[in-house]
Amino acid sequence: MQTTIKTRAIPKKTIIIMVLLVLAGIATFFITENGKVKKATRVLDALGYKDIQNVKVYKVLKIENKDTKIQGFRYFVTFKNNETNQECKGYALVDFKKNTAEDISCKDIK
Repeated sequence: MQTTIKTRAIPKKTIIIMVLLVLAGIATFFITENGKVKKATRVLDALGYKDIQNVKVYKVLKIENKDTKIQGFRYFVTFKNNETNQECKGYALVDFKKNTAEDISCKDIK
């Protein structure tokens, strides 16, 4: 006694929509990652790190100064400083009044 179960095929229109959604998701991911790197590079440039490469942004936090209620962003980054040939890591901070701060430590590349 053998029974065959018929399955309904997924319509081509549905497959095309799923593929487009996956491609849109991948494109959105790369655009947001590139935007984070560009913003962090701009903040590092304002801090005096002019010739840098291999900027990686690990985390972006929205912060607020409790005393002044001024909000801003903190970028946790690593990068290579070509001027001093050092590998640097730490965070760069920028608020909405364009004030910048940093806590970046650098060590020589062997």
